[in-house]
Amino acid sequence: MGRFPFGIPYGWYPVAWSFELERGAVAKRRYFARELVLFRGDSGAVSVLDAHCPHLGAHLGVGGKVEGDTLRCPFHGWRFSGDGQCVEIPYANRKPAQARAFAYPVRESGGVVWAWYHPKRAEPCFEPPEIPEYGADDWMGEWTPYEWTVKTHPQEVAENSVDWPHFHEIHHMEPPPDRDVRFEGHEIRWHAATTKSVSTLDGAADSIRVVGRNPGLGCSYVRYSGMGDSVIVMGMTPIDGEAMHMRFGVIGKKNGRSDSEMASFQKAYADDMALAVEQDFPIWENKVYHAAPRLCDGDGPVPDFRRWAAQFYVADDAR
Repeated sequence: MGRFPFGIPYGWYPVAWSFELERGAVAKRRYFARELVLFRGDSGAVSVLDAHCPHLGAHLGVGGKVEGDTLRCPFHGWRFSGDGQCVEIPYANRKPAQARAFAYPVRESGGVVWAWYHPKRAEPCFEPPEIPEYGADDWMGEWTPYEWTVKTHPQEVAENSVDWPHFHEIHHMEPPPDRDVRFEGHEIRWHAATTKSVSTLDGAADSIRVVGRNPGLGCSYVRYSGMGDSVIVMGMTPIDGEAMHMRFGVIGKKNGRSDSEMASFQKAYADDMALAVEQDFPIWENKVYHAAPRLCDGDGPVPDFRRWAAQFYVADDAR
């Protein structure tokens, strides 16, 4: 067993930024300890399939071609629809009954392609976040994006949202005096307010308030108010049980700034937020998980968080 005795939790995970997949594009990914293929058909819909052709195992993401809203295998030309059904074998009259690739439920919202993972392949029981600020007139039109591969687990990252004391040691800001967290079904809803210095804007002091929602363990989105108004989306997509791919995107409200003024400010402000995320990496990559930590009265509601997180794991997950 590795550092994290969890398995991979079910939920929605980002598998691409929308801008990465133009019509007709094919992309390969490794997530959930599996090989995946993503493609965007002529209609604009994105599909996510297990990558290996059920015929003789070719990787559909290496040489596969989009035709309409289907993907043609590069090896023998079998053609698959977005729901994984084989719709054509060019040299055969009959298709084998089991000639299909597993298709993951997909949603595209807020400039993100989300795929639903469940170890038993059950259907979604909640939805990924809707972000109404994305695409709104007074907001930046596209995410300022950041990506990292981190040797940690989504639960370890999500636990940070209730770990107030680490704000001082890791992020050099006071633990938020104004803070709250609620566990509601599949979501954590939380807020915190404190002050910090913005390293990329000459250390200017910023009084910030963040209001966050974590729908499951795979993502969070935060409304951030300070020098500027921002929305942050963060995805924690497991590569396997030991590492994950983190996507972090920021959009800012213009608040009367011109596009050129906003572009300069937005990049500096977002860079400071991304630097704060990177400050956690050495801890995440080198810590171990204590199932029964020795907590004190100043710690955040870690036991409540862990009870909430337990709902996203399935018994007898073979990992």
